[in-house]
Amino acid sequence: MIKIEKDKLGLQDYFYIGYLYLIILGIVSDAIFYGIFGVSYLNYTTILDALISPISLLTNNWILSLFLIVMFGLMYLYFTKWMFKFYAYLRVKKWCQKIYNIEKWDKKYEQLKSKKNILPGMMFVFFLLFVSMRTGMGIGMKQKYNNKEIIPNYTLVFKDNTKLDVRKIGQNSAYFFYFIPGEKVITATPITDNLKQIKVLKKKKN
Repeated sequence: MIKIEKDKLGLQDYFYIGYLYLIILGIVSDAIFYGIFGVSYLNYTTILDALISPISLLTNNWILSLFLIVMFGLMYLYFTKWMFKFYAYLRVKKWCQKIYNIEKWDKKYEQLKSKKNILPGMMFVFFLLFVSMRTGMGIGMKQKYNNKEIIPNYTLVFKDNTKLDVRKIGQNSAYFFYFIPGEKVITATPITDNLKQIKVLKKKKN
């Protein structure tokens, strides 16, 4: 198990840890998201794509960003304050004293309270929140498109000037992922080799 000791880490170390963290987060979350649609995403991605994927997703979706910030804040408050208050409330209850070894748990909570570096734990919590959210997005999107008509939101203009209206699922530096209306399988098209333009379709007014 890798222990991160705050006093022994320099600025360069934090950058390196953050770099690896974003890459792992991007690879895992995208692999799960596209895997739900039957796409082996690792065949279509690069290290750079994995690095910027979480940042791009959060900056382009303020609702998702707000939800993760709120959840992360609640988890932070729980692990730093509420957990200890909750234990202090329960430990005086007679039923709790009969079931648990209070002295043993007192020592464990004192050890937790004395730990000042909660960065690894918070990073793990955010990882779980982000991956869970990405998984939920994939499952919800798949169910939606399986049960409803796929409405195009982009027009792809290929290099031979043919056009195709599609429903965008995602994009990285090399590939554009989309559904063709009437099909249930995702198509991945190389951007540089095949596409001339990617146009956003205007929403039709009712």
